[in-house]
Amino acid sequence: MSAEVASLASSLIALAGGVDNIAHVDRCAVRLRLRLVDRELARVEPMAALPAVALAAWSGGEVHVVPRADLAALHRTVAAVVAARA
Repeated sequence: MSAEVASLASSLIALAGGVDNIAHVDRCAVRLRLRLVDRELARVEPMAALPAVALAAWSGGEVHVVPRADLAALHRTVAAVVAARA
């Protein structure tokens, strides 16, 4: 895992309201999808402002994040952090 991916994952988790606020992590072809416990804790606009993020928005009750690079590594990293909390 690169330092850039680790840093972006850490920022996204924090802006999502912390690891305990992430109920599920998934991905599609271009987006990281975060299903949250409490959507009020999420700060999507600051996510979208991160230099490594092309887009962050609510869609279908989830936060969808389009990273500028390396979605697969970002998904693995965020999913591993979320899985490790238990």
